[in-house]
Amino acid sequence: SNCAVRDYYQFKLSKQQYNTMDYEGQKLCEDLFFYIIILFGAIGWVYGYIEQDFVYVFYAWSVGMVISVILCVPDWPFFNRHPVKWLESVPDRRTKQS
Repeated sequence: SNCAVRDYYQFKLSKQQYNTMDYEGQKLCEDLFFYIIILFGAIGWVYGYIEQDFVYVFYAWSVGMVISVILCVPDWPFFNRHPVKWLESVPDRRTKQS
């Protein structure tokens, strides 16, 4: 069982270079992180204000951080919906063409 798990992750890591986050995915990741942190911080601030305890703000912010790390740190496939189409390489002009 452990070998199968290890082989799976080795395969995923070897294919990782082809599944890198594109520019649109980077923007989506940044927006997700920003809005999750703001939302949980605001909810925590309101609840902390009602309860008159700042620790609730920290708890809510911490939950938002954990959720945003789970969503934003791994390179999920939905971050690569707009892959970059690179141009073919141009031959070097300095090489002699005979």
